[in-house]
Amino acid sequence: MLLVVPESMSKAQTVIKVTRELSLSANSFSSPATLKSRMAGHSRRIVMLSEADVCDDTLEVLLDVTGAVQFGLVICADREALRLSSKATLLDKLADFTNVEWVSLEHDFDSLSHAARECRRRLLRVSRKELEEALINEQFIVKYQPKVERSDGSEWLTREAEALLRWRHPQHGLLGPLEFLPELEAFDLIGPVSEFVLHESAKQQARWRDQGLQLNSCINLASSLLTNPSLPETYAAIVEKYDLDCAGFTFEVTEQEIKNSEAPHLRILNRLREQGFRISLDDFGVAASSLSTFEQLPFDEIKVHAAALARAQESETGMRVLAAVTGLAHSLGISVCAEGVEDQSTFDFLKTIECDKMQGFLISEAVMPDIIRRVYGPKSESVEDVA
Repeated sequence: MLLVVPESMSKAQTVIKVTRELSLSANSFSSPATLKSRMAGHSRRIVMLSEADVCDDTLEVLLDVTGAVQFGLVICADREALRLSSKATLLDKLADFTNVEWVSLEHDFDSLSHAARECRRRLLRVSRKELEEALINEQFIVKYQPKVERSDGSEWLTREAEALLRWRHPQHGLLGPLEFLPELEAFDLIGPVSEFVLHESAKQQARWRDQGLQLNSCINLASSLLTNPSLPETYAAIVEKYDLDCAGFTFEVTEQEIKNSEAPHLRILNRLREQGFRISLDDFGVAASSLSTFEQLPFDEIKVHAAALARAQESETGMRVLAAVTGLAHSLGISVCAEGVEDQSTFDFLKTIECDKMQGFLISEAVMPDIIRRVYGPKSESVEDVA
């Protein structure tokens, strides 16, 4: 799916991050005429407009292709200011489009990403039949995003990779999980797909091992699966099938899924740990409610959410809080991983607070396993090789 943006926005870091996060192909336009050329073809599109691009000529182009091309609009403008300006009549034209999201002029990554996801979700109507055919026809693939880990010395070594599910849809191209996970849950297909991811990860880990590369695997685990009493034994049997150790696999669960200390699924998580699997608390928010989870489950790792990391760097107090949380985790024998590491200053900051692991585009994007083998072979394990 294409993301079409004005040239004025094409190099903005926020737009670049959204493009990466949603696995979109980006294209830019400099005028209504070039926008028209970008709208040719059959691919579905998300079109971003700045306030300057909300004009008669641009909207005429979009109205002309309505019906021939499926697209959504993300408008980065002050809606009320437009209503009071000479462009007020354009709001009537915008009302003719059914897939529109508004974000403020001061938009950040979260607001822009949410708007783009909502647009794309309306463009995608995934059926049960499509998902079942995707499983049968092997359209699902697993990419791997490496993590680096602090070693005993000054080096950061690549010892883990997170398995990330993607769907090579025959019409829509490469789709990220946010575009089909809700449907997998709704159609009760999340179980088979999760087993597929574990099988693929174990198979790949065994291949890497045979090639002389020792990498552990991290896998996201949906909360809906944690009511299945046979899950720990089933997953252990899958891993053993490939002659691997359960300790080489970490399951990531989101923070919201374990806030209730009486929740039945905590028993499943503890039984997974009894099998030897590691448990990571994903999307850790570094807030009072987050800290309370330390008392609820003896997990092995916390994974600091990218948004929490960004907030921590905005003030000295935020940095001290994150440093204190890291110290508390270490005192409890829990490792700390930071996700969303995209620049050298963030990397350097995390080193100063003794963060144990890092993951993000500075290290590597999610890649196919053959790239992992070439880049992270036994002679090339340090972060300096890829950062």
